[in-house]
Parts: sequence; structure tokens; C-alpha cells
Amino acid sequence: MTKIIYIFTFLILFSCVNDKENKINTLQVKLHNLTQNSLEMNPQKVVDAYQGFKENLILVRDCVDTLENEFAQRMNNYKGLKKACPQFLRTYELTKRDLESQSIQIQNFKQDINNKLIPTDSVFYYLELEENNVQKIADNVINLIDLYEFINAVNDSLYEPIKKYAENICSNKEV
Repeated sequence: MTKIIYIFTFLILFSCVNDKENKINTLQVKLHNLTQNSLEMNPQKVVDAYQGFKENLILVRDCVDTLENEFAQRMNNYKGLKKACPQFLRTYELTKRDLESQSIQIQNFKQDINNKLIPTDSVFYYLELEENNVQKIADNVINLIDLYEFINAVNDSLYEPIKKYAENICSNKEV
């Protein structure tokens, strides 16, 4: 009977240790995937879109006196880049730093567990905190991807038409 109790206790302890390691490994994989997703975004493309927006805005201010209704609607949509681009660049840098520091944090956490520096009864509490941190970073990355796609979609669809429209009016004024 005592052997069964020892085996049962061993299995419970082993499953707890294994569960902790699995959760930590899962967190590391999530962080790796989030890092890969953020690396797929090209911040230079956002910088170029913002620069193109500023150039087009100057061109429109200098050349276009009256706006046709359709052009005015396009300009209103295009002006979304004014806030979106700086917001993306700020958020991108913060998220990049968060990913790096959280990755280091989880590695240190794993070492602390292996070195038995964290009491066994507290490990799950700390693990929950790390899971929450990773989830917040994941939410930030998702928002960042949405913002990135918005910037690219607006820039791809409106940069050229607005530039051509304003240049056309400028060339007609010069004649």
C-alpha cells in the first residue's frame, strides 16, 4: 500500500514539474512566433508612406484650391496616415523592446525554477504573471499588424491618385 502511495505522489509531482516546463516552453514558442510576426513588418515602409503623405499634403496645399467631393473623401481617408504612421513607429519600438525583455524574463524564470530559487508553491503564481505579460504583448502585436496593414492599404490605394491629381492641377495652373 505504501508503494502505491509513493508511486501516486511521484506521478503527481512529476506531472506538476512537467506541466510547468510545458507551459514555459509554450510561452517561449509564443514569444518566438510573436517576434517572427513583428519582424515581418517593415517599419521603413511606414516611414516612406509617411514621407509620401507629407509630400502629397504640401502639393495639395500649394496647388489645389477647390476640392471635388470624391477627392475630398480620398483626402480625408488619406489623412488617417497623419496619426497612424507615428503611432505605428512608437508602438513598433515599444513592442520590439517588450518582446526582447519578456524573452529574457522567461529564460531567467526557467533558470530560477531549475535552480530552485522560487518556492514550488509560488511557481504557478509567477507562471500566471508571465502568461499575462505574453498575452498583453500578443494583443499589442495584433494591434500593430492591423495598423501596419491599414497604413499599407491606404498608402497603396491613395498615394498615386492624390499625387497625380495634385500634379495635374499644378500643371494646369502653370499654363
